[in-house]
Amino acid sequence: MRPFPILLVIIFGAVACSPQPRSTEYFAAHPDEAGEIVADCRAGLHRGAECANASAGIAAAESAARMNAYRKGF
Repeated sequence: MRPFPILLVIIFGAVACSPQPRSTEYFAAHPDEAGEIVADCRAGLHRGAECANASAGIAAAESAARMNAYRKGF
């Protein structure tokens, strides 16, 4: 048996098992987790799409909070 097919199976198996990054909406609903992910990203402990999604989720949550405060003013 050639090593090339075995290597492909290992690579595809590893890729198939990796979890999908959580969405911006998830992080907007869970700002504590988003803060932890962003801190880990800055420290180099975490990377990938979740870093961008966590940052965007924090921004979305802050924007929603500002909009709610604005609406309560009227």
